[in-house]
Amino acid sequence: MKAIVLVSALWLAAALAFDGASYFPIKTKPGDEGVTAFQCKWYGKSLLRMNEPRLPELAKDVSADVYRFMILPTWGNSIVVRVRRHGELYSLSARRLDGQAGYDPGRLVETKDLELGVDDSNALDTLIHNLNFFRLPTEDDVRGEDGDEWIIEGVSQGKYHVATRWCAASYGPEKRNLTAFLALCRFLLDKSTLSERPKNKGHKLI
Repeated sequence: MKAIVLVSALWLAAALAFDGASYFPIKTKPGDEGVTAFQCKWYGKSLLRMNEPRLPELAKDVSADVYRFMILPTWGNSIVVRVRRHGELYSLSARRLDGQAGYDPGRLVETKDLELGVDDSNALDTLIHNLNFFRLPTEDDVRGEDGDEWIIEGVSQGKYHVATRWCAASYGPEKRNLTAFLALCRFLLDKSTLSERPKNKGHKLI
């Protein structure tokens, strides 16, 4: 019976990995690039309602330089901030849903699209450099029930990478080497001009 369940799970993961509608590559074994089939479905539900692009597809363009931060609080709004480089400057797009990310994420209620100036673009470059994103492990060993899920995706020089952290601002972020991770997330949220900060049960997360 266990063998049948395992084969079914692997089949589902493999099917999703080659599904053109998937927002993320699906890892079928530890160490693979990507997320689990469950995470792909969960994360993708909010991204679909925000009409967000599928970043792995952008890796086909070696000139594309794009990063996206998403936070999914169990009892709070799904929020996304995406930046893309255009020459020396970045454009920024932010989206917020009105539901609870751990259940029904709701509908798109806030959209912001703006251009970052020279100083902010340079600051963003520094934060991305300090994070050393493409060497960042996809996940760490701190996991739990409920809470808030933090996801950063990036595309640069024809490569795609994703990193997820559970409750990144809690449970010893310094010991978890998340200082640079949180600095980038905070900057993106600050510059997004969204009317709401990420919250879980009404408490601000960052």
